Amino acid sequence: TTCSQLSVFSFFVDHRLRSRPLLASLAMPPSFALEVAYSKSARAACKQCKAKIEKDEVRFGLKAKAPEGDDGAEKNHILEAVKWHHFSCLPRARGAAWFKKHFPASPAEAVQGLDALREEHRPAVESLFQACRGEGPVPPAPAAPGAASAGDGAETPAKTAGKRKAKAEAEGAPPAKKALGLTPAQQAAIALAKEQLSCKAAGILQELCKVNGLPKSGRKDELLERCAECKALGVPPTCPRCEKVKLKFSASTGTYSCPGHFDADDKVFKRCKGPDAADELKRTPWQELK
Repeated sequence: TTCSQLSVFSFFVDHRLRSRPLLASLAMPPSFALEVAYSKSARAACKQCKAKIEKDEVRFGLKAKAPEGDDGAEKNHILEAVKWHHFSCLPRARGAAWFKKHFPASPAEAVQGLDALREEHRPAVESLFQACRGEGPVPPAPAAPGAASAGDGAETPAKTAGKRKAKAEAEGAPPAKKALGLTPAQQAAIALAKEQLSCKAAGILQELCKVNGLPKSGRKDELLERCAECKALGVPPTCPRCEKVKLKFSASTGTYSCPGHFDADDKVFKRCKGPDAADELKRTPWQELK
C-alpha cells in the first residue's frame, strides 16, 4: 500500500512539474501583429462592417500571436487567423488606447508588409496608423492598383456606372443615388466614443442598449461597437415598414436595413424588406443612464 501511495504521489508531482511551463505560457497575455497587404480576391469579408473587401484593395490584418516559452518554442502551436479589415474600418476595430499599448513603435516597425506596397500608398498607411492611435484624422483610402492601370477601352466600374447614369438621364429617370459611407469626422467620433465606453462592463453596455431601444444580445465587443456608433451618430430610427425594431446601419454603404423581428404571437421570425428609398430617416439623440 505504501508503494502504491508513493507511486501515485510521484505521478502527480511529475505531472505538476511538466505542466508548469505550459500553464505559464497560457497565463501570458497574447501579443498582436498588424499587417497590410493588397486583397488577393473579393472573398474575404471585413471583420468590422462584414462587407466584402474588393480585390486589390489595401486591407489591414490583426492577428493574435501565441506566447513563447523560455526556450523560444511556442507551447500551444496555435496562431489565431488573421482578421482582415477595410482601410477605413481599422480605427473602429479597437480604441486608440489599445493601439498605443500594443503598437508603440513607428509604422515602419509595427506594420508588417508596408515595404511591399506601392510607394504612393505608404503615406496613407502611415497616416492611418497614427489615426488609430488617436494622433490624427482618418485619411481617405488609397485607390486599388488595378483601378489606375485599367484603360485602353476596358470597361471599368466607373465607365459602366457613367453609362448607366447617362442612360437614366436620357430616359427621364432620376439617376440612382450613390450610397455614402462614414465621413472621416464620423469615423473619428465613433473611435472616440468607443475609447470612452471601452472601460465599461458588458452589463452596463447592455443597460445602455436597453435605454436606447437597441438589442442587448451579443459579446462585449459587439455591444461596444453598437453603443459607440449610436453615441457618436445618434440612435437609428425604428423601421417604418414593420415598426418593430431599430434599423441596422451599414458603415460601408451608408444605408439602412431592417434586421427582422421575432413574432411572439406566431412564434416565428419574420423578415422585413426595410425602408423605402423615399422614407425620411432621422436618428434620435443618444440617452445616457440616469
